[in-house]
Amino acid sequence: MDNGIKKEINYLDSFNADTSVVPTVISSLVNHLREMKYPREEIDEIILSMDEAITNAVQETIRKKNWTDTHSTHERREITIRYNITDKDFDATIIDHGKGLDLQNIVGIIPDRNSHDYHDQIIRYATESEKKRITVRVNGKEITLKGIGAGFKIILAFMDTVTIDLIDKEKVISNSISEFTDGTILNLKRKRRYPA
Repeated sequence: MDNGIKKEINYLDSFNADTSVVPTVISSLVNHLREMKYPREEIDEIILSMDEAITNAVQETIRKKNWTDTHSTHERREITIRYNITDKDFDATIIDHGKGLDLQNIVGIIPDRNSHDYHDQIIRYATESEKKRITVRVNGKEITLKGIGAGFKIILAFMDTVTIDLIDKEKVISNSISEFTDGTILNLKRKRRYPA
């Protein structure tokens, strides 16, 4: 420590899928951000993003758990949360064991020149700049998103980059949602925006 300020705080914990995870992690995160002398505005922005991300992870894991419980009793559903806070940036990873992203609904479609709204498709494709800050990887290959939900818009408003990987029991990283899909790995990164 220099002058009473820590250089870095690391957090790592795993939880059973339960709604109590959100306030538990958020409380620790608020305390750690304060300890690192982050200003209130920055804390609020990070908390909004993390709250959304953790809530989604819990919901998806509970949904998967409910399905799994009716089909198998051998699996344990967990969420793992890791974050690193320095005086320069915030980096978090949330691993859930939910059903994963619905790639059928988010994979980008190249504008179809034979379509009646081809020009509108080009304009939509070119103007959706917020999606460029989200990376979705399937088998290590980046794919383009067709659309994002309100939750991702909240996260993107306050994070610099968002990366999503699918977890698959068969191939580790999957190229589609299937009975083997076992969750997602969500990484959020942000440079410090406000002076202490």
